[in-house]
Amino acid sequence: MASKQPVWGIDVGQCSLKAVHLQAAGEGVELLGFDYVEHDQILSQAESDAAEMIRKAIETFAGRNDLSKSRVVVSVPGQQTLSRFTRMPPVDAKKIPDMVQYEASQQIPFDMDEVVWNYQVFTEGEAAEREVGIFAIRKELIHNYLSMFTSQKVEPVIVQTSPMASYNAARYELAVPENETFVLLDIGALATDFIIIDTKHIWARSLANLGGNRFTESLVTAFKVPFKKAEKLKRTAASSKYARQIFQAMRPVFAELVTELQRSIGFYTSTHRDAHITRIIGLGNAFKLPGLQKFVQQSVQMKVEKFSGFSKLVEVSNSKKAEFDENQMSLGVAYGLAVQGLGLASVNSNLLPPELRRTLLWQKKKRWFVASAACLALSAGAMFVGNVMAEGKVNEILGGTPVDQVALARISSVDAAESAINNTGGTALQRAMQVGGAAKFLKAEFNKYTSGSKDAATLTTLAQFPENNRYIPQVLDVIHRAFEEATPPELKGVKSNAEYKQLTRNTPRTARKEVYIQQIRMEYAEDPGTMFSAANDAVVKHGRPGWAIEITGITTVQDPASWLDATLARPMLEIGGEPKKGYYFDTISISRMKRRPATSGRGTTDAGFGPGGGDTGGRAGGGGRDGGTRGGGRGGRNQPTDDGGRRTPGFAGPGQPGLGGPADSGQSNDVRSLGTSFMGKDPLTMEDVTTDWEFVLEIVVRKDDTPNDRIPERYQEKKEEPGKADGATNG
Repeated sequence: MASKQPVWGIDVGQCSLKAVHLQAAGEGVELLGFDYVEHDQILSQAESDAAEMIRKAIETFAGRNDLSKSRVVVSVPGQQTLSRFTRMPPVDAKKIPDMVQYEASQQIPFDMDEVVWNYQVFTEGEAAEREVGIFAIRKELIHNYLSMFTSQKVEPVIVQTSPMASYNAARYELAVPENETFVLLDIGALATDFIIIDTKHIWARSLANLGGNRFTESLVTAFKVPFKKAEKLKRTAASSKYARQIFQAMRPVFAELVTELQRSIGFYTSTHRDAHITRIIGLGNAFKLPGLQKFVQQSVQMKVEKFSGFSKLVEVSNSKKAEFDENQMSLGVAYGLAVQGLGLASVNSNLLPPELRRTLLWQKKKRWFVASAACLALSAGAMFVGNVMAEGKVNEILGGTPVDQVALARISSVDAAESAINNTGGTALQRAMQVGGAAKFLKAEFNKYTSGSKDAATLTTLAQFPENNRYIPQVLDVIHRAFEEATPPELKGVKSNAEYKQLTRNTPRTARKEVYIQQIRMEYAEDPGTMFSAANDAVVKHGRPGWAIEITGITTVQDPASWLDATLARPMLEIGGEPKKGYYFDTISISRMKRRPATSGRGTTDAGFGPGGGDTGGRAGGGGRDGGTRGGGRGGRNQPTDDGGRRTPGFAGPGQPGLGGPADSGQSNDVRSLGTSFMGKDPLTMEDVTTDWEFVLEIVVRKDDTPNDRIPERYQEKKEEPGKADGATNG
């Protein structure tokens, strides 16, 4: 069933941002809006700042379109993602997720913790085999990319790969007769997507560096003109008096495109013996090039046609309808994204990172937290009024008006209530009236949504979450103290890079017993023991709410399991068992350990906590060994970076490594050489880091006072020894 809420489908390409605004209308979709924001330059040009240009395009789009009442779906380029299609034997549908999980771990050439991935089952029912598509993208790429949207208040709810968005557009618009297969050839500026479609199967391949830019580059070479002028020649080739010469110059690239097309068709037909490919449908503005359609048709001996338009689009009067019609060849991705957002697509996989999905959900619940804050503010206001009355000033403030007759401010929306609470201006009486009115409105709103709602219990729990925030710094302090205790004295005394390097000369890395935090993940849950896959019955049965904490760290110790347990985990349990704190550390387990890979030697993308440094001292951490800073306080070694110790990878544009794309093709030899020189080495000491161990601690912290039988000895009151009571003697 189609969603009633309108959807924006946004496709950021090499040349422009294209956006289509659709809503369901009967058997079709209605065009509510369209936007086209052209970049100042093609993103792949070496002199262009791709990330800044994308931000600028998104800012322009967000500034002239109302997104408040619509969902947003965005695409990621196919060459930055990995797509794998595999067949699975007929099994119970309940077993498919586990089988896909295993298959994904075999197909994805990265640690599963480093990617966001999803899958789609294409054949259902009683089929002898099920065909499954697995899609993945590296976390750092997708996080950097989506940050450009969220920084402009554009919050995507779905992220889809460009090839699958084109597929969704084609399957929604084009009838696919039984036993017929066709090829969707989507030529973008930087890459070409080959998508083979029939009623039961799909296969896709993204070929980087074979797109419209290659045609332009061939003209640069042939006519000895700048890229910008060659691009203009390409776009006007159909009406140019030099059309024949332009075609001849681009002919080698045409031939390469056909060769790759034939390879793709050959591979698919070899694995799908019953496939009968009858036609090729071209998408993308590059397919408008003169002679390309005829050349492909003659080369592959198959019918080739241009995409003819969106037949299911309801005709409406729109100021941008003419511009929309002119650009239809390049709108397949944006259209397919909007179709998926409406719930009308064939492929519904989503590469939105789970943590961002939770953040968006949190923001949707924001009004309930505002309501809770309003109640707290009202209580604070009542205390304030009580104090004023006690001082005999209330009559002066109220101007003689009885307290029970003071008119509260009229509040009509959640935003207005939040603004009233945050406003610190005005007199004390005006402030009290504003806060009181906001609290009254939000309490009524909260009651309206929770009364009789099946989600009442969940909403009530969510409203209590801010109360838990005061414990988080205390819990983190316990972790920092434990890591400080695990740090050897000779390392705690190091004050500078020079001292640390001297220490490394005297003591081999494998003998130094260093331990650092790379990353901390913390999540509140009604029963945190159930958050970990390795949770045992002893942990789960407590059932008290609290925090599930996952710490990823590195140690130079060569027998890490026993050392971490004795030197870090047990002391952390003791420190975290201090009584009457309102929380206690319940369990700590070492869930995973592996040798540190050479690729991690250049540093993590997440600023860590740990004894490696901090702005106030070694215990507080801040960056760890791989976070880019070695701190400046006790136990730290100062080595600042331009961004304060946090290494934030830039947008992975052309030439940057990504799943399915070429690595380092846009980097200079010096940059590649520098990166290689630090591979697998500590950037300060140039020591081999592949002898280090990576580990993961899984910690369960309960929100409750430490049970009496769990209070560590260091916090227990010592009993006086016999004969040593006050005033006692031995005679």
